[in-house]
Amino acid sequence: MTTTDDPLLLGVDAGLTNVKAAVFDTDGRERAVAVRPTPNERPRAGRVERDLSAFWDVTCETIRAVLGESTVEADAIAGVGVSGHGHGLYALDDRGQPVRDGITSLDSRASDVVEAWDERGRSEAVRAITGYDPFVADPLSILGWIRQEEPAVYDAIDRLLFCKDYLKYRLTDVVCTDEMEASVFYDIDDEAYSSELFDTLGLGDCADALPPVVPSTAVCGEVTAAAAGETGLEAGTPVASGLHDVGAVALGSGAFRPGQGSLIVGTWGQSIYVSADPNTADGGGLSRRYLGDAWLQYRGTRSAAAAVDWFTRECCRDWDDEAASDAAFYARLNEAVAEVPIGSNGLVFLPNLQGSTDDPDERGAFVGLTIEHDRAAMVRSIYEGVALSLSDRLLELASEDGLTDVRLGGGGAKSAVWSQMFADVLGERVAVPTGQEAGARGVAICAGLAVGLYDDVESAVERVVGVERRHDPTPAHTDAYREVHDAYRLAAEGTAATWEKLTSIERETETNDD
Repeated sequence: MTTTDDPLLLGVDAGLTNVKAAVFDTDGRERAVAVRPTPNERPRAGRVERDLSAFWDVTCETIRAVLGESTVEADAIAGVGVSGHGHGLYALDDRGQPVRDGITSLDSRASDVVEAWDERGRSEAVRAITGYDPFVADPLSILGWIRQEEPAVYDAIDRLLFCKDYLKYRLTDVVCTDEMEASVFYDIDDEAYSSELFDTLGLGDCADALPPVVPSTAVCGEVTAAAAGETGLEAGTPVASGLHDVGAVALGSGAFRPGQGSLIVGTWGQSIYVSADPNTADGGGLSRRYLGDAWLQYRGTRSAAAAVDWFTRECCRDWDDEAASDAAFYARLNEAVAEVPIGSNGLVFLPNLQGSTDDPDERGAFVGLTIEHDRAAMVRSIYEGVALSLSDRLLELASEDGLTDVRLGGGGAKSAVWSQMFADVLGERVAVPTGQEAGARGVAICAGLAVGLYDDVESAVERVVGVERRHDPTPAHTDAYREVHDAYRLAAEGTAATWEKLTSIERETETNDD
């Protein structure tokens, strides 16, 4: 591989909705970006899978597209970093082939498995080891489901991987993960893989399938000749171990010191807190190893920007038809939202269109809907519901130590109206980083550190991550949102029994259909 005097870094971010590839110079300027939709499949309610051959093909297409830009030369790429959605399950057999389609973190098939573990006290035992309760989309729960429902597939598992690790494997022929992903299986006290964890859940024969751990900012392998032919990258290009996308976006937005918070308004929403302590705060959530001595504590909202996309797709098609571009369409949305007062004229939205990480059976809802409400009020209530949900969780995670600053990333951060709403709800200044692809930027930083272009994380972030704009809270708006927040919590608590009944009906109907 050859390099030029102006080395470039490639970040690949394979999320739940899109695969993104972005090329950066060493000062963090985006040279080129390419985006392609991920090939997700929904074979039945509550299941979201991914054909891994199609997934690799889309990733190759995305990389080829970004390398085809006039501002990028493949031989200038000094390193590649890869990020992907966390949790879910991507498993290989002893020939290095997928044992089945990948299962994403939007999947809820393991609900019954988790309920059974809860009833038998196994979830509590897991929490004592890992610091978190099993939930429907974590790899342990999915493994439990596969063992129960697909025993032949279970017996074929030789290696357990996460989304980004599968792509790294296809790029380099190296099977590995990083510390952030690996810590799903850690004894939180020893910070190492726990065989006791697998034994507790009756999954002991999968403990040996855990991949080797390579630090996020270290080289894990090089692009093979075969992968070079498919992607357009130079054979021998170093590939960094990378990060789960939650950590990648946090790093790419500039959050790496304890006390910093980061909010991701993407397909999912994520509330992220950087901590020096591996133990989760009273607000619950997940705790994962991060960079240096830091840990990330985070809680997800399974529908954030996806809730806006759903509503506008179903109810605002005429607005889309009238707009000259996607940018014009979203500008119209933001204008409509800005004209509606705080509280959306008495309307509350619960953004649980795909359940929640706490309870996959939760549902989304407009609460307080009247014949007087129009689409603008409904869109604003969606903006507010997402902001209230994510902000609530961030404040809970940071309750013990407080926030030093907050970064806002994801597609929703493009909206100045929505960004200001987050500042007002939190009562904290919110910084929106420069550039559009924080996840790709985060793993590009990993690649730069891995190949020696930066000395350490702090100097890399100072050089690479800028701030596009800052939003200071308006005190009167923050006061008003306290009342809205109270209404939101009452709505969430008051509808729980309804969702439980509806889910029971839905499952009974599915059973009868089968």
